[in-house]
Amino acid sequence: MRALAGTLATALLQLVPLGALASSRPAFARVGCACDASELVALHEEIASAKTLARAQSLATRPLQLARLALARTRGLSPDGVGLEAKERQLLEGEAAIAAAETPDAVASAFSLAVAGSPLPEAAIGCSYSTWEIVAIVLGFILGILPGIILLIILC
Repeated sequence: MRALAGTLATALLQLVPLGALASSRPAFARVGCACDASELVALHEEIASAKTLARAQSLATRPLQLARLALARTRGLSPDGVGLEAKERQLLEGEAAIAAAETPDAVASAFSLAVAGSPLPEAAIGCSYSTWEIVAIVLGFILGILPGIILLIILC
C-alpha cells in the first residue's frame, strides 16, 4: 500500500506542477455531486448554446483531454492497463468527432457520445471500479471536476 501511495504521489507530480494545483482552476469548474451527471448536462447545454463552433469545440475538448491524460498516467502505473487503454481510445475518438463536428449542437452530441455512449448525458448507477480505475478517477478529479466525472461515467 505504501508503494502504491508513493507511486501515486510521483504520478501526481508529473501530471500537475505543485504551483498549478493552487493557482489554476478551469473556468467551468463548479461545485456539484460527483455521483450524477448534472455537471456534464450543464456542460452539454453550454456547448450546444455556444455562439461559435470554435468555442463549442474548446469547451468539449479540454475535459476529454484531461480525462484521457489521467487514464494514460494510470495506465503507465498499472501492470494491466488494457481496459484503461480502450477507454482512452474512446475519448480520443470522441475528440476526433468533436473536431469534425460542424455545429455546436453536433459538438455537444459528440461530447456526450464520447463520455456516456449516448447523445445525451446520463447518470452512471451501480458501478464497481477496480483499484486502477479508482486511481484514474482520483487523478481525473485532481485535474478538475469534469474530468473526474467523465471518468466516473466512462469507467462504469
